Amino acid sequence: MKRKLNILITIESFWDGGAEMFAIRLANELSINNNVFFLELYPYKTREKRQIKFIDTNKIKLFQIGKNFLGDWLAKKEENTSGTFSRFVNIFQSKLCYYQTKSILRKYNIDVVNSHSWDTDLYFAALKDTCHFNFVSTFHGHYEFLQTQRLNFDADAAFVLSKLNHVVYTTTKHLDTLNNYNYPAIKRHKIFYGISLSIADELTSFQKNEVLKIIMVARGIEEKGWEQAILAVLELSKSYPQKLILQLVGEGSYLDSLKDQYQSKTIQFLGYFDNVKEVISKAHIGILPTYYSAESLPNSVIEYLVCGKPVITTNVGAISEMIHVNDNIAGQCLGIENGKSDVHELAKAIEYYIQNPEIVAIHSALALEAAKKFTMNKCVNDYLQVFQIS
Repeated sequence: MKRKLNILITIESFWDGGAEMFAIRLANELSINNNVFFLELYPYKTREKRQIKFIDTNKIKLFQIGKNFLGDWLAKKEENTSGTFSRFVNIFQSKLCYYQTKSILRKYNIDVVNSHSWDTDLYFAALKDTCHFNFVSTFHGHYEFLQTQRLNFDADAAFVLSKLNHVVYTTTKHLDTLNNYNYPAIKRHKIFYGISLSIADELTSFQKNEVLKIIMVARGIEEKGWEQAILAVLELSKSYPQKLILQLVGEGSYLDSLKDQYQSKTIQFLGYFDNVKEVISKAHIGILPTYYSAESLPNSVIEYLVCGKPVITTNVGAISEMIHVNDNIAGQCLGIENGKSDVHELAKAIEYYIQNPEIVAIHSALALEAAKKFTMNKCVNDYLQVFQIS
């Protein structure tokens, strides 16, 4: 019988993003047969932390580095001070966090650190030589996104990659990054996200006299294509009055501004949902007109597929591969025009289902087939193989 691994899954902070949600799902599944620990490196970067409740704390020990009475006091002081004292606070807090992290690695005899952000990659790379562990990074698009935004990025990336035992990637952009830094091919592993949701057992169908229900689930940032989705549906509703409903699932200041700007019975802002499957299941099609530069393997597309929904999306990250089944496609994959998704092309893609209602069931069957690529069992087994390679 194999020894249980001591695995530390680490994120930068609890942003409402796909990288964080996948890290949590992976940790929960790994904890069934291994000793799993979860570490939030910078807890003061986020406040709401809605995803934290999904961690199975009965099996997983959660660490929030520097998050305690002293840390709260230091964080408040840092916000309200400047100059020499502020620098002293930063140095003192950083040292406390550094020793706390080293203590965790040694006390729990961590075998594997699986990092899910650029910041955690950089942080644990600096610890690699003093605390011996198998260091595995899961790429989520951070390297591509931050390349022009961080000082000394090239030097830091080269340093991190020199310390990583393995990299898990999903997209050709990730491969380009690894090639740019001459990262050894033998240490690269392509593994798609796994999702714990059960695959729907019924096809989605649509009748000509029905109202077409469209769902969009994403993080509340502009680049996910929220406004393009709204404009496309409003454009179509002129030709098909009272025949479409667009439901938007997400939260944030950007979505609040769109809600104020676009007030229509055709557009429904539903806010944040813990159980997205419940609301997706009631829709006919799922859309994600994203043009986010760091897109890799969006969770919402997986959730659409699992629920058997035809997907209208864009050809960024690994999305095209996600929705393909052999030579068929579980929906429609649109191009990007001038750095954004095209409103008119999106409207035409939606109209296709209005005019050809029988296609919804055909694409639904393909969606359910495509969803099999994202079973958590396959994902976990693939990760464990990587974790056990020295």
